[in-house]
Amino acid sequence: MTGNSPVWQRSLPYIATAMVMVVVWAWHLTDLGVGNIYHYDEFYTYDRSTGFARNGDWLAVYSNNEPSLKKPPVQYWMSALLMEFGVSDILALRLPSMIFALGALMATALLARVMIPQSPWAMLPSVLFVASSLQFWQHATSAMLDTGAVFFSTLSIAALLAAIEKPRYWPYFGATIVLAALQKSPTPLAFLALALLTLKITNRWQAEPFSEIWRNKTFRRTLKIAIPLAFAWPILQELRFLFGDSLDGNIKGEMLDRFRPSLSDRGFGKLYDLIVAGEPWLRLLGFVGICALPFVQKRPRLLAATGIAVFFVIMMWAAAGKVYARYTLLILPMLMVAATGLLFSVKRLRWAGMAAALGLSVLAGGPFYDRVATDLGKGRVRLGVPEAEILTPLGAMLQPDETLLICAHDRKMRVPPGAASVFASNGRPFIYLRRLQLKKYLERFGYSSGPLRGLCTEAELSELAPELVGLTKEPTAVDGLVYWSATGVKGLSE
Repeated sequence: MTGNSPVWQRSLPYIATAMVMVVVWAWHLTDLGVGNIYHYDEFYTYDRSTGFARNGDWLAVYSNNEPSLKKPPVQYWMSALLMEFGVSDILALRLPSMIFALGALMATALLARVMIPQSPWAMLPSVLFVASSLQFWQHATSAMLDTGAVFFSTLSIAALLAAIEKPRYWPYFGATIVLAALQKSPTPLAFLALALLTLKITNRWQAEPFSEIWRNKTFRRTLKIAIPLAFAWPILQELRFLFGDSLDGNIKGEMLDRFRPSLSDRGFGKLYDLIVAGEPWLRLLGFVGICALPFVQKRPRLLAATGIAVFFVIMMWAAAGKVYARYTLLILPMLMVAATGLLFSVKRLRWAGMAAALGLSVLAGGPFYDRVATDLGKGRVRLGVPEAEILTPLGAMLQPDETLLICAHDRKMRVPPGAASVFASNGRPFIYLRRLQLKKYLERFGYSSGPLRGLCTEAELSELAPELVGLTKEPTAVDGLVYWSATGVKGLSE
């Protein structure tokens, strides 16, 4: 399609792509308000989103009714504002993820224009491939932060690849660093490091030397502004609350320690699970595409994208901390664009590539997943009943002078801390007992004396009982879980 084509003809791929995005997104939007919050981490979102109003402070994220540096505020603000305007809690918690999901599809189309500039029609199958990912829609219809991270990460990759070839785009990349840091984490900085490492390794294949990037004034000025702004939120919280070592713990524990390499107990099974995440057809094609595209298009600068994908997966595979397959959603749009580029690589068979893309989308399950709506409609629960039914009665029993204690040693039976905060804490900090070391946790909490009330399994309470004074208990709606109260702790309250 040339520049001499009629305007309507040049606009056709954009119109078709936009229509597909809107139709698919609207399809998944219809059931968003049904069911219950389910995933463990969704309750963190619930707790933190309601925490602004509960604690009367919109300039700090509260977790378990205490200021927290675990996550930044943007998505929590969005949910909190929706609740303030009367939107139901379930819908308010999930809608920001869906808004970001639509943004991620739009960013995928933009990335396709950057990576496959000669073919505007590459936008349509790229978007269709992302929309055919069940994992993508499972998180888009949840209260988790992943689709927001996908949106900003995809924008950052598009801006990064554009800026490597045309330095005037570096400020746009800098903006994605700041926005991503306010939504979940400054992932674009990691992508930049991986891209630059790859370009350094492949320097002899590049038309322009690697050093040209470092010497570029726009690049250096952008990083000087963007990096301090990316860490402005945690620095502000540190100045407000004097967290001590919490700031170091947030950066070191959540980022550096999690991805610290360790080759113990690593196998190809884990690598396959991380890459594929139950979606082999499109993802494997995407990895082939991301490795082949720089050579197919004869654009060595695209090796930056190859490096981001390959090194990112290797880092996850070798990570010493807990990593999850959902993290690969961050590079899913890039892989899907690369898959499209591979199918479109034979110029004379361009429409055959489009037909192959549609066939692969159908083979992968297509964009209209009934399973997502079905799961939402079932109102999934973890313990046989919604957490609210277990925890709300506990909150009603909790007296002003009592300290709330939730046992969490039994992973299968524990309630999420975010759920305990929302439904049972009455807006007060509480003890979440991950190990049965009662006095250690009480000392850390600052408890010295007074009555306690809590929720534990029968087995957990049996372990704690010798240390409790005046213990009484009663059953809950779940077999094996019991409410209990105690007048004090031996050696502390006597």
